[in-house]
Amino acid sequence: MIIGIVSYESKYKEIFQKEEQIETALVFDQVNKMLQATVNLDVILLDGKVVPYTELESIRDQFPMLPIFYKLYDVKSDVITKNIERFCSAYKVTPINEYYTTDQVASEVLRIIFDKAEYASKKVASFFGTHSGAGVSTTVLNLARAISDRVQGKVLVLSLNAWDPSDYFLEYNGSYLNDLKVDLKTQSLTPAKLSESLYQYKNFYHLAGNRDIKLQRYYRNEEIAHLIEVASEMFDLILIDGGTHFDTACAAQAFVSSNLKFVITSQEDKGYRGYFPHVFQQLIEPSGASRNDFMLVINKYQTNMSLINEKDLEAELEMQRIATLPDLEVLGPIAIRQKKLLYDLVEGGEYIKSIDALSNLIIANAKLREKPLSAASLENNRGFLSGIFSKKKQKEDGEKEW
Repeated sequence: MIIGIVSYESKYKEIFQKEEQIETALVFDQVNKMLQATVNLDVILLDGKVVPYTELESIRDQFPMLPIFYKLYDVKSDVITKNIERFCSAYKVTPINEYYTTDQVASEVLRIIFDKAEYASKKVASFFGTHSGAGVSTTVLNLARAISDRVQGKVLVLSLNAWDPSDYFLEYNGSYLNDLKVDLKTQSLTPAKLSESLYQYKNFYHLAGNRDIKLQRYYRNEEIAHLIEVASEMFDLILIDGGTHFDTACAAQAFVSSNLKFVITSQEDKGYRGYFPHVFQQLIEPSGASRNDFMLVINKYQTNMSLINEKDLEAELEMQRIATLPDLEVLGPIAIRQKKLLYDLVEGGEYIKSIDALSNLIIANAKLREKPLSAASLENNRGFLSGIFSKKKQKEDGEKEW
């Protein structure tokens, strides 16, 4: 199979030709050069940076039967995105998300052509908030704590919120996302460098996010994809705190690279009615995502007739609720003040139950192996059960005596 690519990115040739079923990948910097080529093409990939979408009609006329892919570029609004996608549909051209990196574009093309598995990793789970303060960082760190205690693999938390490094929950003593900016920009981050940059808490590792205000909007998709790729070589599970700002490369790549995607909300109107609906309509939906891509987690939930309930929150956001974390009131600030996680501070109850339920879902999806129960755990269980049976026996004996 021969693929023709119109792009300034020469890396496409190398990526595609690694695929056994691709005989040749030809990269052209102009459409005319591709049209003048004497080779018979089987597939065409067009980069929006080089080819305006208005040229798709004439290109389709030249190649009426070939699969054609169009990588969107620098789209200014959701209205323009929808117009381009409609234009693509009219001429049987497959649009590709503008936030995809070169590798991800190639993976998407190969997936569609050869019906390959999706590139989104089953070992990556991303969490986003409907609004600031929804509790994304807290939930992700507590999940990491719960999961890392149960599985045999290594667990990493990547804080990819460019506005919040999330370094204040624990006594953080590692590097920050911005400390790795040069390595990410030059695509030279190594497992050794990433390893020495991380902070270990209990059984999981954490890379705090950006704390350089000047860099908040200056991370590129390729940089974050490189970080996730290197981390995937080292860890069996990566939990990403994607924050609430979907208009950044950090959040975009967190979405693209993950197989599991969660939205965390609360009963505050500003989240489910104010901020997030606009974000979804203007940023998430135009990129090709749907509400079905997300699972809903309700955080800080209070049972109160004056507040929206779980069922209505699901209806408002049009997402399936997977867990509800109860409001622990003052325990949240206390945990931060004491540099502890709620999972270590709270004993039992609905919060731990819900965190464990989410853990079960992620562990199963990532196909992680769980640790065997320790002797101490078994002894505790036996002690608990024997206590129940002992009480039962005492009761029965008492009834007999009576």
